[in-house]
Amino acid sequence: MVELGENIIIIQSPVFEQLSSMFVIQDYTNKQPKRELNGELQKWVDEKVSSIPQILKDELEVFFSQETFIGLSMIRYAFETNCYQSLEKFIQQVESDSAYHIFEHFLETGFTPTEVSDIHDFTEVRLFIQNTSIPESEKWKLTYLYVDIENTKNRFISLMKQFYEFYFKSDLPYFLKKQQENIDYLKGKQIFSTREKVGEAFPVIPSYVIENKAMKLILSPSYFYDTSSLSSDSEQSFIYHYGINEYDSNTKNKMSQDDVLDAIKIVADEKRIRIIMLLNKAPRYGYELAQTLSLSNSTISHHLSTLHSIGIVYSMRIENKVYYQLNKDKLKELMETLTKSLLE
Repeated sequence: MVELGENIIIIQSPVFEQLSSMFVIQDYTNKQPKRELNGELQKWVDEKVSSIPQILKDELEVFFSQETFIGLSMIRYAFETNCYQSLEKFIQQVESDSAYHIFEHFLETGFTPTEVSDIHDFTEVRLFIQNTSIPESEKWKLTYLYVDIENTKNRFISLMKQFYEFYFKSDLPYFLKKQQENIDYLKGKQIFSTREKVGEAFPVIPSYVIENKAMKLILSPSYFYDTSSLSSDSEQSFIYHYGINEYDSNTKNKMSQDDVLDAIKIVADEKRIRIIMLLNKAPRYGYELAQTLSLSNSTISHHLSTLHSIGIVYSMRIENKVYYQLNKDKLKELMETLTKSLLE
């Protein structure tokens, strides 16, 4: 951990990175069409997908499903319990903690409109799950995991241990090296010198976070998030887990004609146009979009990730909600370049 001025903190976390890698593998294994990964990351994911046994893939589906991604909620947990710097310490912490406390974090996903006030109250938890926008099969899954809560905790621990020992541990030094290279790269560009410059480099970080210097701004690079990011906040801190290629992606040159043609193909979809129109009015979180458009989480996730791939939509997780906002400048650039290409 490196503490800089203006309450900016840089951390490298093996725990954050393993959780991210498990989500990426699960997301890539099940999503159709496959999302595009950079060449090096693609090779690693392909190797792991081909070598992981089906029984372990099934467990990844339980905890890192693109519908609920409950495993990613443990990033905030790892930070709050100060066990983010070691997988061994993280597993020991989960083993010693209450299964109800673990499950409480599992429910802090991006498609839920409220929070559970009493995790021990079965009726409240059941109603909470029923009021989410996830498919019925996922609601039943979460309910079952809650009913079998002690075994759920043990299954998660077992999954973390197996994945770490057989698929992650040997490559961890390389991932940490890539993280450090990114930290040095952004330091060289003076990105971490002030909160204002951090906000300029990562425009999806809310302005209230940038302006509130009493709040810890925790920046954590991720090899697996590549050009994406994950965020989580509390009253005292804001965690921004960003892909090591996100900064370069945000600052890349103007769109070429080929880029524009590819982007138009993506935008020219009725549901994506409706999403853009909604986000033009105000940022929305996943539950709102799913309910307004009468779409499932997986369908919304697919459309939003596709729009994100061309820079038109930003996504970020704030506590128990995933917010999406429109990059109006990028959309204007796309339209202007298209008009120029057609009329010249």
